Formats: sequence, structure tokens, C-alpha cells
Amino acid sequence: MYSTGISEIQSDRLTKAVLSLQTQKDNHDLHTRVHLITQQLLYTIPSRLRLLPEEECCEFLFYCYETIEHYIASYRAGNLSYVGYITQVVRKRSRYFIALKRSQLNKERALLESEQDSWDEDNGADAVAEEKYYTPLTSISTVPTSLMPSLFEEILTAPKSRVNAQIKLDAVQKRLQEKLRQEVNRKRFVIMLAISPHLTNLHLLEEVASLLEVDVLLLHRFLCSAEQLLEQKRVCKQQFEQTSHRHFRRMMEIQAELAQCVDPDKQAELKNLLTWTERVYRAKVEQIRTMEFHLSHSQISKLLGVPKGTVASSVHYIKRLIRECMD
Repeated sequence: MYSTGISEIQSDRLTKAVLSLQTQKDNHDLHTRVHLITQQLLYTIPSRLRLLPEEECCEFLFYCYETIEHYIASYRAGNLSYVGYITQVVRKRSRYFIALKRSQLNKERALLESEQDSWDEDNGADAVAEEKYYTPLTSISTVPTSLMPSLFEEILTAPKSRVNAQIKLDAVQKRLQEKLRQEVNRKRFVIMLAISPHLTNLHLLEEVASLLEVDVLLLHRFLCSAEQLLEQKRVCKQQFEQTSHRHFRRMMEIQAELAQCVDPDKQAELKNLLTWTERVYRAKVEQIRTMEFHLSHSQISKLLGVPKGTVASSVHYIKRLIRECMD
């Protein structure tokens, strides 16, 4: 049961609940509880058994969702508990799921190849490569944190410069651009960008520079400098991930040792150790998932030389302004 994340006591209770539900089909509360637990099993078991990568488990749950009622109704008491029964179902259905995914991938690849062939035939020698209009960003220098307030002021007071005329703004974006020409809105917007500099720097640099009408290299330098403060959080996250990987490997080692152990006392000791390791591993994973990968209001306040209350109010008002324009 340890490979499924459910203890033997929980498994026995679930088995009794499924058998009771088969005789009490009108018990909606029991049905809801059993159905939800079955969903959790279908989601977690493929990853725990290493049948599927974790990112495909949600898709596998949707693949099996319509047949959950059949699983509940078709279970029969015997050598296998309900958890064991679902585990066997997952082992079998995962094969069909993998084959289906492979078939879909082959179809998509064949479709892309046929489209590519037809495109080459239609265009031939007259084909023209897509025009490259994004600004190449190489060897952008950063500034020390002590100089960030001056760089912040430089962005706020920079003359309007649409360095990339190829970025065309639609009516909604132009409306937002008009709002950002006001000094207070411009300041609030730049403060909000500094909170998560890696997001804009990675995905929307050219577009945001066009909105602010500033030189893209200047904005990139500002975001890169702010992003330096995120390095400590990156290192912390990597350390947590390394620790969680060690706990996971230790879980696998304990399970393998437990499968070969015949001494009852040693088995009890290994089970206790496995329970503790699983609890610590889940705690580490949950901690990694809840880590906020952005700068705090206090960090932005010190970095840009503005009051902490100004940072909080800027985020509040600029979000409202963006909602008004984008809606």
C-alpha cells in the first residue's frame, strides 16, 4: 500500500465503503466520497508506480473519468483490496493510454510533415523567410543595487522612443499605452514589473517596451538588474528540490528493503521509517509548490528607493487599471 500513498487501515476502510455503496446506491454522501478517493488514486498511482510522468497524470485521470462508476460497481471482495484493484486497472489502462498518446503524436507528426511538404511545393523558390524584427539582446550589463533608483528614474523620465516599429499595438493596447503616459500610472506600472522581472524579461519585453515607449535595451537592463535579487530564491528552491530527490530515493530504497525483509521486527521498523520519509517528502514537495518566485514589497522598496506603502498601492491601482483597459 505504500506505493499508493494509502495505509492498510485506510485501504480497508475504503474497501468497506465501496462494498457498502454497492448495496446503498442512493447514499449520495458515500458515493461522493468514494468517487473523489477513486479520482485521487487514478491521479497519483501512475506517477508513484512510475508508469507515467507526473505532468501526464491529470490527462490520464480525464481518460479514465467516465469509467469510474464502472470500477466502483464492478469491484468484488476477494484477495485484492479496492486500492489493489484500482492499481491493477491503472497498470492495464496506462498501456492503452500510452499507445493512444503515441498514435496521436504520430498523426500530428504526419500532418505536420504533409503540411510542410505542401507548403514547400506551393512556395518553392519564391518562399521568403519570416522577417526578424525582435531586438537581439546579448551581453546586457546590469547595475549594482545601489544604482537601481537612478535607473528607475531614467525609465520614468526617458523620452518617448518607439525603437521597434514592427510591434503593432491594437486598440486595447493603445488605450493602455495612453493611460501609462500619465506619470503616476507609469511609475506604478514599472514598480509592478520589478516584482516579477523574469516574466516580462522572458516573454513580453518588446511589447512592454512599446507600451512604455522606452528603449528596449534600457528596460531589459532594468529588469536584469532587479532579477539578480531572485538568485537567492533560485538557490533555495534548488536546495529544496535536491533534498526532496534524496527523500524520494530513500523511499525507493526502503520499499525495496521492505520487500525482501522477513523479520517482523525489522519490517515494523522499516514501515515506521518509510512513513516518516513519505511525510517529510510530501512536506518538501508542498513547500516547493508554494514557494513564491518573485520579489517582496520590502525588497522592491529597498531596491527602488520608494516607501513600502507606495509599492503596495501601486500594485493595487495598476492591476485595477489594467483590468479596466483589457476588459
